[in-house]
Order: sequence, then C-alpha cells, then structure tokens
Amino acid sequence: MPAEKDLVLNKAMYRLLEKGVESKFQDSQINLSHVSALIHKNRFTTPILPSTSDPNFEEDLGSVYVVIPPDFYWLANSRVEIVSDPVNCDFKPALPTSIVTEFINIVPFPSGGSAPYYANTSIVSSIAGNLYFPPATITTGFNSPNSKYVVVNNILEQSYRRVSTIKVYWERYRDTFYKDSFIFVSPTTLGTITITSGAQVSASAGTNTNYTTYNRSLISNLTNKTVRVVSTKNAESDSLYSTLTANPFYGTSTDEVITTQTHDYFIIYEGENFIVTRYYYDYIRKPRAISLALGQSCELADTTHQRLVDLAVEILRLDTQVETYQATVQNTQLRT
Repeated sequence: MPAEKDLVLNKAMYRLLEKGVESKFQDSQINLSHVSALIHKNRFTTPILPSTSDPNFEEDLGSVYVVIPPDFYWLANSRVEIVSDPVNCDFKPALPTSIVTEFINIVPFPSGGSAPYYANTSIVSSIAGNLYFPPATITTGFNSPNSKYVVVNNILEQSYRRVSTIKVYWERYRDTFYKDSFIFVSPTTLGTITITSGAQVSASAGTNTNYTTYNRSLISNLTNKTVRVVSTKNAESDSLYSTLTANPFYGTSTDEVITTQTHDYFIIYEGENFIVTRYYYDYIRKPRAISLALGQSCELADTTHQRLVDLAVEILRLDTQVETYQATVQNTQLRT
C-alpha cells in the first residue's frame, strides 16, 4: 500500500537525518552536502521581552525569547546582537521598547463525511485571500479518511515554501496544544480563515495579542553604546542553573551569550550589563515528506537515496517478522 511505503520511507529518512545530527554531519552516512537544500541561513528576528502578556516567562525577566519557526528541525548555529554601555559598564542600556501585535487563527481541520475524502481542499482568508490549493494529484480526494496526513503535510509544506509573513503550525503553538487544528500566525489580521475539505467546512476568526520588544530604531539615540554581534552557547536545561548562577565565571556575558531551547522557544539570557536586540540563526528545516500520492521524492541528496531505501527495507523487515532475540537486538540498535 502507498501509505505504508510512505511511512517506512519517511522513518528511514528521519533516521538518516538523526544519525547525521548526532555525528555533526561528519560521518560517511550523511554530511552537510547531503542536506544543503534543507539549510536556512542568516535568518534573524527581534526577541520578545517577557511580560504579563506572556505569562509563561514572567518568572524569569532576565531573558528574552524567540518563537521557533514551524519548519524548524535542527539548530545549526546562532548569534545575537547585544547593546552595552561602555561608560556605565555595570548597567544595562535603557533602550525604549515598542509593541508588536500578533494575530492568530486556530482552525480545526474538517473531518467526517464520506468518500471521496478531502476532495478540493482549500484555505481562504477573508482578508489575505487564497492560502492553499491542493495539487492536481489529490484534488479528487481519497477513498479512506486515513489519508488526512497527506493533505495536512502538503498544506504545511506549501506554507513553509511560500514567501510570506504568515506562518502555519499544526496542533501546537506557544506551549499550547490544539488538537487536529492549524494555527495561522501573522503580524497583520487575516480576518476569518475558512478551510473547506470535501463537503466539510470549518472557520475561525482571528484573535490578537500584544508583545513587547526593544525598539532597535532608537539604538542610535543612546548617548553611550557598543553594538556587537557575538556567538551564543547553548546550555542543556539540566545544567542551566549552574551555568547561569553557581559559576560566576561561566555565565552569560558580552563575549558568549547563554541560550537554551525548548520545544517552542529559543530563550536568550541577558547579563546585568547588556541587552539582546536581535537573534540570528541558521537551521536545518524539516524535509518534505516522501509521498507517492503527491509524487514527492526525498529532498536529501541523490547519493543518499540507495542508503535510505536499504534502511527502509531493514526497518520494514524488523517491523513485520516474528521477533526472535537477534531481531530484537537489531531493532534496538537500529532505533537508538
């Protein structure tokens, strides 16, 4: 069945990626040249300051944060822009802040109905217009409701490649889970977003929240200032306390800023004498799903394809045979 083939091929593809990440892409299995099409370089954003509008971060006002993009898979590198005062070197610069507004629409993906399922799926904003049209290969729909993942993946993958300020997440955003729903995030209102799939329709009007950021346009007005781009050091959560507090010589500093990463955020720790006004990062995005229904092949380099197929065959063999002790050992080794 095509769905089962897609499943095992995608498992193999992510397994190859994980092995590359674990070895920093230096071994013979996979290297950076194999994932060059997946690398996003020199992305940047303005960090958000914790405030009452964002209660998840109220307890730690010594940090700023960035929301991880929806197509993020692995952080390759990051830098930050910091501003310090060379005269009053023990204090943070008093840079004014500004307010940014975020609009989100949480729209459940339509379910139910009868075959053909998910035919002529479309997404329309009452303000921004058409946000999604299905490719011709799936316009007529599917015989089984279990093919929903093909449409969901295609919607996400189209949104990842669209040059737009609209970001699209699936089920999770800002530490909140929205079952079977898309989350559309935009700096401007999208009005009502309607998803039509087959005979089923769902729609949702947007809501908005204000967040506080440093006003970078006013950096030039500071009487005394030093503006630098410096490297970051990513700390594991279990060592964060000792890194920031217990060892005063190893904490965040103007030479190396401490960061950490959660499921949804990059968190950047400011020092007592500097602020962080921009975050630069390079990352490996999620690869396009291998899909026979959509005619989508693997985005990794051609030289990895035979290895991917061999790994998929091995995964399938271990998943379908009666497990003996040796097969169980091989299965464990393959997945760890």
